[in-house]
Amino acid sequence: MSPEQIAARQPRLGQRRLLAVLAGLALLAGCAAPAARAPAREPGATSPPASTASTAAAPRADVRLASPTTVKVGYTPFISMAPLFVALERGYFDELNLRLEMIRFNSGALMVAPLSTGELDFGGGGLNAGLYNALSRDIRIRIVADGSHSHPGWGTSVVLVRKDLWDSGAIRTPADLRGRRVSFATEGSPIDYMMRNWVEQNGLTMDDMEVLRLTSSDVAVGFQNGALDVATASEPFPTQAVASGLAARWLDDGDVVPGMQISAIFASERAVSQPEVMRAFLVAYLRGIREYLEADAGRAADDMLAAISKWTTVPAETLRQAGAPYFDPDGQVNVDDLQRQQEFWLRQGMVRERADLRALVDLRFVEEASRVLGGR
Repeated sequence: MSPEQIAARQPRLGQRRLLAVLAGLALLAGCAAPAARAPAREPGATSPPASTASTAAAPRADVRLASPTTVKVGYTPFISMAPLFVALERGYFDELNLRLEMIRFNSGALMVAPLSTGELDFGGGGLNAGLYNALSRDIRIRIVADGSHSHPGWGTSVVLVRKDLWDSGAIRTPADLRGRRVSFATEGSPIDYMMRNWVEQNGLTMDDMEVLRLTSSDVAVGFQNGALDVATASEPFPTQAVASGLAARWLDDGDVVPGMQISAIFASERAVSQPEVMRAFLVAYLRGIREYLEADAGRAADDMLAAISKWTTVPAETLRQAGAPYFDPDGQVNVDDLQRQQEFWLRQGMVRERADLRALVDLRFVEEASRVLGGR
């Protein structure tokens, strides 16, 4: 099927099977539509050189599926999915007889509907106000593993200051934001959550500044034309803006909201009902996380940078310089922080009803995967 046929197919699926779900997901659907499906591995792809192999032990033979099994995996072309790309390109899913049909989306929010109907088996995406609204409406998906969280010394959401304002000392403290034009990114997004918390932590309100809503890719232009004073953007755009002399780094998510659960791996009810598939998928994924961490977010392994670059289109050298997302080596999810985020959005009026998040988080399989690989 051609990319054009795939793109045409998705709206028809939405009308035929997803209408009831999508009606309740207006906030989630404010992003661009999913792009074309990508091959799980390119023809002729080979295993990485032995010199880049992990020292971690391979999983037990009984994790391997009895026959080749295909699962549909929604992904976003972002650095936050690096361990999945590493595991895929190093062949760890193949080793367990699991074939990944990779389907690209421009936002994790757009995966919620096909996950809830079983048209996707797995997906990875950011946690936002719209997702919490969806979960409160009994959307049938489960959070099954860490998809990245903030951690001191790591981070991909960076607060930037326009270079001339930083160099002159005009903006050096939160109090200097008063009256300034500050981008909080998309309303309800993880960056928006980070920025609202930062403002509150420093005794300010959003009324103290002119809040703008620029995407990460538009921030550089905003700095260049002088329409923007401060912004938070996701990597690799901060690294590119700094390298271009347009901005200076100030803070990142690890400084503002340490421990924040930024994104997660989701599974459909259909996938959760197949324990052997869940176990194989998460063993391969967790192996990717551990090797990614061991290799300094891939910087110490050229094949890892190549894998991440292939699926994100970010040049390897930019990845080497950019801030990197952190992942729990056992794939654990910070459920307390999920609760904290939901309560925050309720207070902000962005979430209307409280979801039972503990019932929606199922860590049985990632805990089993950790035992298979040896707990950290």
